[in-house]
Amino acid sequence: MTSPAFKNGALWALHFGFYTGFLALRSWFQPVPMPTALILALLLVWISVIDVERFEIPDTASALLALTGGVFAYQTGEVIFIDHIVGGVLWAGLFWFVASTYARWRGWQGLGFGDVKLMLGIGFWLGLNGTTAVVFSASIAGVLAILGGSVTGYTQDAKLDKTGIAFGPFLCLSTWIVWLFKDLI
Repeated sequence: MTSPAFKNGALWALHFGFYTGFLALRSWFQPVPMPTALILALLLVWISVIDVERFEIPDTASALLALTGGVFAYQTGEVIFIDHIVGGVLWAGLFWFVASTYARWRGWQGLGFGDVKLMLGIGFWLGLNGTTAVVFSASIAGVLAILGGSVTGYTQDAKLDKTGIAFGPFLCLSTWIVWLFKDLI
């Protein structure tokens, strides 16, 4: 039987492997501002790993993501700053609306408030268009993960309408990819 410490370490290593791989791919074509990339990657990996383990996104991590995203957007200029603030507030509002509507309709929470707060930070980092790309790609990845789980039997015994899957990791990895390749999207 695998120890929890090994699973936790393997989860961190898997995340850092994915994030480093995409960073290396991007750096092959054009340099990436490493201090900014390091801050963003560490926050996204932290959020993602905790969400996988506990189905919870730490408030401190979400707040730091929003704060650093706001600072980054402010440093890049007024027009970009406004776009990034609008992107964060709009997408957080949309996620809150979907989460609260679904909870009232189904009687259980399908999207957590941590994801709502996460969207604020993602929007601050990427702006309206970048965050739209994140939501689209994370949604597709989440659906593919559920389908893959049902094909492999991972979710075979569970009812798909009640099966929990952490959405934060999909949002985080999509954020990383969109941020790295934003000039190509």
